[in-house]
Amino acid sequence: MKKYSSPHLISAARITDPVKNGMRAFGKYVKDRMERLQKSQKSLAEQLKVSPAYISQIITGKKNPPDLGKLRNRGQLRIWCEFLDVTEDEILGIVRYELHRVPPRPSPRFPNMRDLLLERFGSRDGNLVEEIRSLELHPAENVALLALVQIYLVLQEDPLSGSAYGPARFKDFCHRARGNKEFVEGDLVRFFRDLAFSWVWDIEMNDVRFSSESAHMCEAIDKIREILGAGRGLAYHRTIPVIAHVSAGEGFEYTDGGFPAGEGFEHVDLPPGVDPALAQTLYCVRVRGDSLREFFGDGTLLFIKPESWEEIRDGDLVIFKDSADRRAFVKKVEFSGESLILKSMNPMYRNMVLRKPELMLLERVMAIVL
Repeated sequence: MKKYSSPHLISAARITDPVKNGMRAFGKYVKDRMERLQKSQKSLAEQLKVSPAYISQIITGKKNPPDLGKLRNRGQLRIWCEFLDVTEDEILGIVRYELHRVPPRPSPRFPNMRDLLLERFGSRDGNLVEEIRSLELHPAENVALLALVQIYLVLQEDPLSGSAYGPARFKDFCHRARGNKEFVEGDLVRFFRDLAFSWVWDIEMNDVRFSSESAHMCEAIDKIREILGAGRGLAYHRTIPVIAHVSAGEGFEYTDGGFPAGEGFEHVDLPPGVDPALAQTLYCVRVRGDSLREFFGDGTLLFIKPESWEEIRDGDLVIFKDSADRRAFVKKVEFSGESLILKSMNPMYRNMVLRKPELMLLERVMAIVL
């Protein structure tokens, strides 16, 4: 099982120090690019109007690179990018980390699709664009991608033969198609480059809104609503990934199962009464066995909110793991000073008493679907 704590963000503490074998990150990057392009330090120095010795000192790490992110260095930035045949974002990420220890931006999961989505983005919110660029896969980008997959699949149907999809089958097809990078970066991008559309991100609803002059695209969106029974938007993102089976009485192995954030071996609908704004963060586990048959039996779904430690109150059902055990447990919690009493609802299984520092994981079960 994966702990879904800000899955897309990069922590500076996890980035390897770029100084290695006397070669600073920027210098090594420049040296590698020039060797690949078969260009010389002398040519770069001539274009920048600096001495070859200055370029040599940057490459060997004896001097810091210029702060190319500053406005006064925009001309230099363009020369560096053109000479090395790279984008501004790529070279700025390296410079900012080396000079200011600003973590570099992660590579987008679907670079061609991101370019298309940002090109067709209907909002002038520069902060949101910057936020999208700072993540491997932004929630807005993820929802827009899912919607485009849905529209694509519906438009591939033969209108005379009727729909080939029921809700469950349609969702399964969409999830599999969205996870296929070759398809997303190839056929899907090419298909929508030929369609005029724009989109915006509704933060309050965690949803996307599409506008298009294409009658076929508008008809496809209506058809998706019909298939999924959605009232507003496409509502596809309101499903929660199921990432593990658990035994409600005995401990279970706490692993991520190899699933990326937002993925699982199946998806289930957001339960009634749960704030739709949480749909992007929740994950789900399915109870296996009948160790708690008096409360909830085999197949019960537990919906869990990551990083919910501060919200947990006496009597809440939680998933927890301590630092001394490889297993995680599902139990009810009571607080006693600095200690937590973790109670099994089945008298066959023992209660546990742990102090907060002993816990590696404590997350609240937000909802139960029998």
